Amino acid sequence: MKISIQTGGTTDVIGVDAGMKAIRDAGFDAIDFGGLCGHYPWADAQEEKPCAFFDDEEQLTALMTEYKEAAKKYGIEFGQFHAPHPSYFPRKPKATQIMQDTIRKSIELCGDCGCPYIIIHPCFDGSTRFPTLTKAQEYQLNIEFYSSLIPLLKKHNVICCLENMWAQDWKSKKIYTASCSDMTETCRYIDELNAIAGERRFGFCLDVGHLLLLGIDPCNAIEMLGDRLVTLHVHDNDGVDDQHTLPYLGVCNWNRFIKGMRASGYQGTLNYETEGYNKLFPKELIPDAVKMLGATAKYLRDRITEQKPE
Repeated sequence: MKISIQTGGTTDVIGVDAGMKAIRDAGFDAIDFGGLCGHYPWADAQEEKPCAFFDDEEQLTALMTEYKEAAKKYGIEFGQFHAPHPSYFPRKPKATQIMQDTIRKSIELCGDCGCPYIIIHPCFDGSTRFPTLTKAQEYQLNIEFYSSLIPLLKKHNVICCLENMWAQDWKSKKIYTASCSDMTETCRYIDELNAIAGERRFGFCLDVGHLLLLGIDPCNAIEMLGDRLVTLHVHDNDGVDDQHTLPYLGVCNWNRFIKGMRASGYQGTLNYETEGYNKLFPKELIPDAVKMLGATAKYLRDRITEQKPE
């Protein structure tokens, strides 16, 4: 089992070359490339402004060339991509269309890097204060959205991974379940989309931190997903905020995660989405922070693969 880490919190802070070197030196084999996520800011999206970065082929090519050259230099694989998000803006069809265009471009770039997976968030209303969709409407919206991506996914030989989400009442700050947090619903999504595609073009990225916010046991979620689980976002939190911190600094029962992973026959990478941990440190300490992330990733990997009973 290879270990992987998101680029956010590292390459965007200390630079692409220095960041990829730090990732290599920490023992990581691959990256979850999220370098496209910040190029259509949420504020711009809310105002329905055009996405200048994704419309500029020269800028896109320069960014991807820099990452591909650094990855080759340090022997790092592109294990998975993370597309820009959110995929849907309530009551803002123009913003939704612009964002979904950036997602389609991300699939193309993912394929160009030889990366097998791209994580694309489902469409949902992140605020529960004034919801805009019924559950049936949300489900149909997602089937239509993901189905529209099938020709591109096939063309670039990429598998699209849905992810379990959470929503919040912005006034009370109370957290609620959201799209794909119910694993029964998730399995239905993936099976229906693969049937529409006529082949396996959809899988699932299980976000461990999002499970914690909703009180969902990781072992049970992994068991229910079965072989639909193909990528991971591994991180910890305090059960209240989506902190994206180092495993063992939050409330996750990592023995339950290990138990589920051992039984699952999971074939993908053990990928960290731990940008929040890096943000605790000044820029000069980022390489050392990444080393600690690497040490815990190796520990979890070894616990999973040793196949010994608890």
